[in-house]
Amino acid sequence: MPHDHIQLAQAPNGELGPRCHVCGVRLTFGNAMVVNKHYMCWTHYVEATGADTATDVSDADERFWMKQE
Repeated sequence: MPHDHIQLAQAPNGELGPRCHVCGVRLTFGNAMVVNKHYMCWTHYVEATGADTATDVSDADERFWMKQE
């Protein structure tokens, strides 16, 4: 079978998904990252590719919808 190298497990939320190829943590297919033909958790994906998130999280005390005009 072409996918015999992927070890499956039941994630903590009950979904069936892969295990991280490096550390073996249980993942869902929605949060697993693919490098070549292996599934990885976010931490090991960043280590393997050098990529990181482009999202900039701000610590604003007041949200735009809360402003009093």
